[in-house]
Amino acid sequence: MRAEVRVGLFYAAIFAAPGVTLPFLPVFLEGRGFAAQTLGLVMGAAQLSRLVAMPLAGAAADALGDRRRAAGAFCLAGAVSFAAMLPKAGPALLTVAVIAASVASGPLFPLADAVALGVSARWGADFGRMRAAGSLSFLVTTLAGGLVLERAGADGVPWLALGGAVAAIAAAFALPDLALPRARGLRGMWAVMRLRSFGLLLVVSGLIQGSHALYYVFSAVDWAAAGLSATVIALLWVEAVTAEILLLTFGRRIVARLGPIGLLAAGGAGAVVRWALTAATADARALALVQPLHAATFAMTMVGAAGLIARSVPPERGATAQALHASLGPGLATALLTPVAGAVYARFGRPSYLAMSLASALALAVLPALASFRRRDTAP
Repeated sequence: MRAEVRVGLFYAAIFAAPGVTLPFLPVFLEGRGFAAQTLGLVMGAAQLSRLVAMPLAGAAADALGDRRRAAGAFCLAGAVSFAAMLPKAGPALLTVAVIAASVASGPLFPLADAVALGVSARWGADFGRMRAAGSLSFLVTTLAGGLVLERAGADGVPWLALGGAVAAIAAAFALPDLALPRARGLRGMWAVMRLRSFGLLLVVSGLIQGSHALYYVFSAVDWAAAGLSATVIALLWVEAVTAEILLLTFGRRIVARLGPIGLLAAGGAGAVVRWALTAATADARALALVQPLHAATFAMTMVGAAGLIARSVPPERGATAQALHASLGPGLATALLTPVAGAVYARFGRPSYLAMSLASALALAVLPALASFRRRDTAP
């Protein structure tokens, strides 16, 4: 099996569980008695907890040289965490399980990005198409989650997530071995963190990706309260991810023409517009016109950030750099903005999306400084 196919399968496996948990885990927890503000705090704690796991996992993978064993261990931990949600557990056990699942799954995405970028550099594979396999998996499992939620209730959510986690264990050990030299983890982390452009990238991509916090936690709750069915909500999420897949699969020329800075600019501008429009309506037809902006707010931002890192950091430190970025950029921003989103949404409801639009505008203000530093920085 070709290397790019194996990476694509791994992406598909690790995105299966988030396809269910991102839109519907809050609904599952709400059904178990979690109030809006408590829900925001729990999800924020889950985000913060995995901030520590991601850089350490990336450094460990680079120190091993072979990233498959680290990925397999985290996949196994994720499966155990989702299994713990299956019994009729109380709030304390559910909180621990949610946090543990977040810690286990967090390192998998930067590890996959590092491997995919390595395969792309070595064999000319298309990074976007490999990554699109994960988005397609997310789309399918989101739709499945909506159907299960409508027919069997929210208790089916952890079962679907567990199935994805089990598949990811097998896919992890099938990843290609790039035979990279071993890198000293802590030394590699310091070399990456010294780059001025990297610090600015954390701010820019963090604010844009973090602006999705309200959408991830409360979109399903808000739209359900407005009268949209679980199937319609799932279709809106599917539409957003479909736009993302189309960009990743067929947008190679767009990506090449814009470059990393242009992609980040498009992502930030799209987020400003997207969240301002989402704050104004819960009409399904209007939201269907807004959701394709996910191709800019998420996909363009993600590809731009990954490309900028790949140009600045040697391959043997790729997992460390991608994990540091995921942790201290989008991860930290999302963790900080999630409890804020919970408090603001509890008071203002749907207009709270305007705060996410403001966060994206701040990212655009920092972007010129990032552009001025990016050509001068290269990690040793």
